[in-house]
Amino acid sequence: MLFGGVITVEQKCRFPALEKIVSFIRTQAKNYSMKRVILTLFVISTLFSANLMNGQTWKIDPAHSSILFNAKHSGISFVNGRFEKFEATVEGGTAEDFTNAKISFTAQVQSINTGVDGRDNHLRSADFFDMENHPTVTFKSTSFTKSGDGMYKVVGDLTMRGNTKQVELMAQHIGSIDTKDGGKKVGFQIKGSVDRNEFGVSGAGGSVAPTIEIICNVEMATQK
Repeated sequence: MLFGGVITVEQKCRFPALEKIVSFIRTQAKNYSMKRVILTLFVISTLFSANLMNGQTWKIDPAHSSILFNAKHSGISFVNGRFEKFEATVEGGTAEDFTNAKISFTAQVQSINTGVDGRDNHLRSADFFDMENHPTVTFKSTSFTKSGDGMYKVVGDLTMRGNTKQVELMAQHIGSIDTKDGGKKVGFQIKGSVDRNEFGVSGAGGSVAPTIEIICNVEMATQK
């Protein structure tokens, strides 16, 4: 392998571009000391390793993640709910920096849970999410920019009930750890709010406030 350990000219590269470079260095080896050849390969491998990390794919861990929402009811209290079934992937970013990463998220409307069966069925109906015609809620980011220490502004397209609107969320990078298989796991808390009426989720008249708060607690692991 080229990455890790002692690097020699005789080792086989894993990438076509590097193979061409190594082939060139072999032909020119008579003009260079072996020490210089090894140093050149080390620099190249380091650059390629950094590029691979920047292109890392992350997948959400549903067992340690939650997608929550909070709605004011009758102006005097709040009703909390969650989506039980969801999936998400993130393309790009490292355990330390997710600038310019791309998020793709899908939640199943059928899995909505507020703790009351009758209310959940009403939310799935045509008065709200219209699950029969629009079974999922999706989000795809268009930008992921650092706004402070461990903080990011995430802008993207949220689709509910067939209507797509741009929303802005704030993401806090909680931390990262190494996994037993040599990968990485990171944690984020993502917060924001949306106007449900803009998406046609307009049931319940005035008893439910139009602004819905969103809180996502997320753990993601690298994919090999």
